Amino acid sequence: MRFLLGVLVGYSLRGKQKLLIRFLVTLALVVYVVIPALALLGLGIDVQRERRSRPAQTKVPVIKGLSYEDAERKLHAANLNIRLLATRYDSALQPGLIIDQVPAPGEAVAVGYSVGVTISRKDFGGPGP
Repeated sequence: MRFLLGVLVGYSLRGKQKLLIRFLVTLALVVYVVIPALALLGLGIDVQRERRSRPAQTKVPVIKGLSYEDAERKLHAANLNIRLLATRYDSALQPGLIIDQVPAPGEAVAVGYSVGVTISRKDFGGPGP
């Protein structure tokens, strides 16, 4: 770039070789303006195509502490499904409430994704007396 600029300035100060100056200016415009502009345009088109090919996404709502039915309604409203992963005894919680969810609230997932839940149950489920 410096060499090309030096040649342009040198020849333009002397006022000679006007054809060479035009050629060098044209070459500089093509190399430093036109080619990068075309490359950026192609990159922009590729990025748009990539974004359009991705499935639609939605954010996972908070469903911890809700009953299974309420969580199911809330997830269906967000275009998501529910899947029971496990039940677990938790003496601090009322039975039938959601203890945990996967993926976490606020994560972006594909529309129609199944959110896994763990629900509290009322009995310990251990061996009998």
